[in-house]
Amino acid sequence: MSIYSYVLPILLIMLTGGVHAAGAAKIDFAIGDVVAVQPDGARRPLARGAEVMAGETVDTGSGRTQLRFTDGAMVSLQPQTQFRIDAYEFKGEQEGNEKGFFSLLKGAMRTITGAVGKADRKAYRLDTAVATIGIRGTEYAVAYGKSITVTTNSGLIEVCNNAGCLLVEAGQSAYVADANTPPVFTKGNALDPLTQPPGPATPGFSAGDSPGNIHAPQRPQGPYGPSY
Repeated sequence: MSIYSYVLPILLIMLTGGVHAAGAAKIDFAIGDVVAVQPDGARRPLARGAEVMAGETVDTGSGRTQLRFTDGAMVSLQPQTQFRIDAYEFKGEQEGNEKGFFSLLKGAMRTITGAVGKADRKAYRLDTAVATIGIRGTEYAVAYGKSITVTTNSGLIEVCNNAGCLLVEAGQSAYVADANTPPVFTKGNALDPLTQPPGPATPGFSAGDSPGNIHAPQRPQGPYGPSY
């Protein structure tokens, strides 16, 4: 039998999608009609356990969801939020090639960062139309409409735009009016009711693996900062 008889089926499997790229994150829980929007505009529903790939945008609509990335990071998305994974790479350990670049297109999110960005903070970035957020090992929240409000719950973040940069420490909040106005400190919290769409409590993060803790909406407490 010719060697092509063995090689051809393998090539066909690869070309028809038999080999899949690993997902950047999995869905911890999804409430409502949460979807992933692919680069070509195709939409697919997201439920618990579904993978989200680099290049996709998570659109919560009137629902909400929480993503758990392969580096241990967690991202909780509020209603009416669009969050895109621009580029992501993590192979299980810090080897110099890891990266996590994201965009918050609209809405509000809360995140606990993972391994990506700890060794090299330039490897992590969250972009909005008015400012870019970098980290130094942290947990923070962002609300974005035409302007953004950012709150740091632990660690330190750097908020930058065309007009300058501002370091925001744990317990501080910053406001950015537009891309050409310097970031300034502000009172309150990025996820205060006045800055958020109406709805149930923000999905909380869990340090454990109990489904009852991870997959149920709850108000964040304890080591992740004050309740809100």
